Amino acid sequence: MRCALILSLVLFPFATVGNYAAAQEEATIEVIAAAEPVEDESQATATPAVRPLTVATGLTDDTTITGTLMDSTSLNIKTAFGVASIPLSEVAGIRFPAADDASTTVVMLNGDSITGATDLKFVSVETTWGSAKINGQNIATMLFVPGLAWQSATNLGGKRWMLVETARDNQAQSSANPVQPASGSRMLNNQLPQVPPGQPRVIYGR
Repeated sequence: MRCALILSLVLFPFATVGNYAAAQEEATIEVIAAAEPVEDESQATATPAVRPLTVATGLTDDTTITGTLMDSTSLNIKTAFGVASIPLSEVAGIRFPAADDASTTVVMLNGDSITGATDLKFVSVETTWGSAKINGQNIATMLFVPGLAWQSATNLGGKRWMLVETARDNQAQSSANPVQPASGSRMLNNQLPQVPPGQPRVIYGR
């Protein structure tokens, strides 16, 4: 009887330590399982919203398709200084190669113009009557600013294309803002004379 009692007292501490270790391991497993993965905020980047672009696409048969440009956000053009990717949100108009001009002219909103070679496969335009997928070979021009027209000028470097205000818009602006002659006073330096009605005014590609 005494031997059995001593044996039970000796084994009891080991049983207690084993139960405590098992309980601690279960608690650790439960804590790890309950923990949710934390997303790294440095890797989460906000995607900027792309403003839809309205474009007037002029075809080689003089047809114009106006609508919202889909899928395309930039234009790759190969210039003398390398290949450039131009965001269409900064473009006023694009004139593609024709029989009398083998290069593409891109006129920016800030007035700069870039000439080079492009390889446009197709353009998707969402119109009021549905979607139109236009082959690049059938596109002559693309205008992103309304009220503009293409006009060519020949200089020492050859033919150069620029964008001008149409005569109708220019005449409407002149009628809305007539020039009042100042009697007995001279014209200020920043007061420029108005363009006569019907005379195009160059505003892009100077």
